Amino acid sequence: MNRKKYLIAVAVALACAQMAHAQNGSDRFTLSGFGTLGVAHSTEDNADVHPDFQTGKGVGASHSTSANLDSRFALQLDANFTDDFTGVVQAVSEYAVTESYKPEISLAHVKYRFSPSFSARLGRITAPLYMLSEYQRVGYAMPWARPPQEVYNYLLAMDGIEGQYTLNAGDTLVGLQAFYGHIDSELVEVDGMYGLGVQVDHGSSSFRISHIRGKVHYSSDSIEQLFDFYATLPIPPLVEAAGKLDPRSMDGKFSGIGYSYDPGNWFLRTEAIQADYAPSISGKTTSGYLSAGFRRGAWTPAFTYAHVDVSGLKAPGALDPVGLLNQAVAGNNSSRHSYTASLRWDVRDSIAVKLQGSHVSNHAGSYGSLGNQQPGFQPGRSYNLISASVDFVF
Repeated sequence: MNRKKYLIAVAVALACAQMAHAQNGSDRFTLSGFGTLGVAHSTEDNADVHPDFQTGKGVGASHSTSANLDSRFALQLDANFTDDFTGVVQAVSEYAVTESYKPEISLAHVKYRFSPSFSARLGRITAPLYMLSEYQRVGYAMPWARPPQEVYNYLLAMDGIEGQYTLNAGDTLVGLQAFYGHIDSELVEVDGMYGLGVQVDHGSSSFRISHIRGKVHYSSDSIEQLFDFYATLPIPPLVEAAGKLDPRSMDGKFSGIGYSYDPGNWFLRTEAIQADYAPSISGKTTSGYLSAGFRRGAWTPAFTYAHVDVSGLKAPGALDPVGLLNQAVAGNNSSRHSYTASLRWDVRDSIAVKLQGSHVSNHAGSYGSLGNQQPGFQPGRSYNLISASVDFVF
């Protein structure tokens, strides 16, 4: 049994053991869920905008209009075994990661509150990368059709342990989060992932900063073929250059900082991240967004600017007579910026309808993080992405 299955099994076993000794109660278990019915259209017909960096297809070349980018359905079972001991199991059906709607267990953990200030979770939790990590899949919790993809490009679950300590300092609430675990996703595996997050809430303001490290293994059939081939070439300098670019075992660092202000009738949110895998072919990505909107009754219009800058990509250049490695390095340039206008209409307390339009400008030579690239694809070209969705919770 691998570590992922082991940790999930431990979490479920602990929950079952506690349940066996607990009395039945009508409020002990709570079933809830959320979902999005969405459709998107892209004017880029030679490549796909995809919902996750591990997914090659979405909307664009495969289908000019598709529901795959945003649609999902999730069920969640919350268990309250005691006032201090709780558990969560969540299953999600979405096109992201596996390029199918096969349900996946996205959460499966138990939580114990040792004191009013300290608690710990064990099992499968959401990788705590962003300000909105805990709600990244819940479209109803956000003003946009989807969180800015320039930043929110990962849908990853972590199997491990997390401790949270909360400190009250007058009107200010300070939360400290430390975690250790393992990620085993479709194309990426992260060993020994550890990090620390700090969140400060004061009135209408929230501030979060985090830093994460781990050993990252990113692989696919094409990556395996490419780097295995270059390892056999009788050109030692090229073999050395290819070895440095190999993403199948690289040190990864992820840092994030964010701030939001939401007094109720309007909001401002900004967030920036840096994912550093240099000198590998994944390079160093620095991205961020600034979003503002206001609420008038059931209507919430918002405007968002987002930016991505990729650095640290060093192609072997003239060392590569074959040219495949140079091409692969160029293909990982995803530098771009976008302007997005969105409108949310709260039809009722549990249902929201959204319309959104984005203009995405890929920088010169940039592939814009687009997948499923066709022969007619031109790097550096701009495109529009139009979306409509219905978000619901129950």
